[in-house]
Amino acid sequence: MKILRRLIIGAIICALSNAATAQQGHHAGHNGDQHPIVEIPLHRAAPRIELDIRRDTMSGYNLHIDCDRFELESPRYADAASAKFLEGHAHLYINGKKIQRIYGPDLHLPDKLFKPGFNQITVTLNAHDHSTWSRAGKRILATLFIRLDRPELILHRFSTSPLAPDTGSDKPS
Repeated sequence: MKILRRLIIGAIICALSNAATAQQGHHAGHNGDQHPIVEIPLHRAAPRIELDIRRDTMSGYNLHIDCDRFELESPRYADAASAKFLEGHAHLYINGKKIQRIYGPDLHLPDKLFKPGFNQITVTLNAHDHSTWSRAGKRILATLFIRLDRPELILHRFSTSPLAPDTGSDKPS
């Protein structure tokens, strides 16, 4: 019975992971909450992103966004001449619904944003015009699949551009 349950949960996670990336087509038009994509120039290394979440000791959850090669900041501090890193903000989606923009690496998420049990948290990296950064037509994003009723909160992590040990090369990935 445990094996069957794990297979079913694995299939659900796989399907949701595929759904998270299925809308990463090569079009540049709006589609509901979908923002246009903008290709990262090939002479720039693609940003990397991963997420982590922990239960808050008081209430809700604390989300941490770990980025490399990307300046996560408010448009107020945008630098049009940035030569080394891409910059912009992030968009937070919970269970497919856009919740808010993010200008820094840490964010408190109140309980009311989640449904009981299984939830999906996705963060996309966006330019200041809200277009989503992409490489080869794939949006730069990270997703967590979590179960609120389990001691081990995170079931699965996914990133289109995961953090990896730095090889010293600044070539595009």
